[in-house]
Amino acid sequence: MDKNTDIGPLVREEQITMLEQQVKDATSKGAKVLVSGGRVDQEGFFYSPTVLADATPDMKVMAEETFGPIAPIITVKDEQEAIQIANKTRFGLGASIWTEDREKGKLLARQLETGMVAVNAFFRPEACMPFGGVKGSGMGREMAKHGFYEFMNLKSIKIY
Repeated sequence: MDKNTDIGPLVREEQITMLEQQVKDATSKGAKVLVSGGRVDQEGFFYSPTVLADATPDMKVMAEETFGPIAPIITVKDEQEAIQIANKTRFGLGASIWTEDREKGKLLARQLETGMVAVNAFFRPEACMPFGGVKGSGMGREMAKHGFYEFMNLKSIKIY
């Protein structure tokens, strides 16, 4: 690991291609590029951060798992619409909620259909917390005691 690296590489070339397709799809459907990232001209699979405004749920960047430094911004009328749009996706790995009201953040986090939620932060895996998603975002959990359960077959026996 290079301590001077702010954003590391993606896992493979195909991931960069997928991000490029998501950005192209979004801009063709009306999203505006606020921060232009894209492929970095250096060895490795680097992609600079990209921020998209005016995203809509029908865009690939909103409907697919991104796994790259793209931040789509979608406008909603209220918190419940935001939750509804977030839960409408077929994926549910993780989410972030940003708010000055921590109690409201906690209430909203409980409504999200994701395996992990961070309030006022980005979710970083920690050994003491289970890591994993719901819906089409993986099966089971890693880390913490929940990770051990993935290697067990529990059996219920009741004798009358």
